[in-house]
Amino acid sequence: MNNHEISVKGKILKVPSISIHDSVVVVKGKLIKKAEIFDEYWCESNHLPNYLTVLEEISQRSNKPDIFTFTQRIPDTEIRYEYHAEWVNYAVIILNSYDTWINNQISNAAKRNIKASVKRGVEVRVCEFDNDYVKGIMSIYNETPIRQGRKFWHYEKCFDAVQAENGTYKSRSTYLGAYYEGEMIGYLKIVWDENSAGIMQILSKINSYNKRPNDALLAEAVKQCCTRGIKYLIYENFVYGRKAESSLTDFKRGHGFTKMDVPQYFVPLTLKGFVALRLGLHKSFKEIVPFWLTSRLLNIRAKCYERSLLKT
Repeated sequence: MNNHEISVKGKILKVPSISIHDSVVVVKGKLIKKAEIFDEYWCESNHLPNYLTVLEEISQRSNKPDIFTFTQRIPDTEIRYEYHAEWVNYAVIILNSYDTWINNQISNAAKRNIKASVKRGVEVRVCEFDNDYVKGIMSIYNETPIRQGRKFWHYEKCFDAVQAENGTYKSRSTYLGAYYEGEMIGYLKIVWDENSAGIMQILSKINSYNKRPNDALLAEAVKQCCTRGIKYLIYENFVYGRKAESSLTDFKRGHGFTKMDVPQYFVPLTLKGFVALRLGLHKSFKEIVPFWLTSRLLNIRAKCYERSLLKT
């Protein structure tokens, strides 16, 4: 096996990898080794390899991983393979036109916030991914070391790291910036596919919250999609783990995102993988632990971070 770099919680790690044709399959995990196509979520759908071909090649290796997993793409929601499948949810806006979105699909609060951002002087524009744009991202990253009650992974990262992380898939990405009096107060990155687009990042300065830059950025993202004839705008998950409600879920719901489930398949390749799959050990910690316990742990973590911030 070779090694391939992946980003985990803002850090670059090297993991074992297998090259199959033009694709890279990465292997994660220590006790249970799971293989998946690198950046499968962000790959162009018409450039994805045949899953069965990848599965066949991996299964024939002497040092094969324990489980191979792959996920169908939006809007393909029907189960198509006879392997163990579990549902993965995504936040998706089904687009017709910008007028339909703003008049029929979003909440009244979202409409007011989009109007408020304009009245308060926020300007959103398509930007070049140049040094000034990267420095603008850094100014947002470095505003605070803690966001939403947890340590912010990107705080005080160097220029080269910020440029590299945000420059992925640059040839098929659009970068938006929200500006107030010449200062970047928010940014959004869209990655384009044939019939869909994914929001890779949307972030704004906390001290500019009342100017509603995120609402303005999302509205412009929808405009860009409609101009290109994109049918589906995807923004990661609608629900995260067992946390049925959150401020991020509320934001997505208010802006017209709906929950769309697609099947993720898990194929055991070893006896260990078969046993792990039967016992549910292929799942993440968040998926196994009850939400009441997870929420308490998160609250404790948030208080610890707040105390550490006050001491500095």
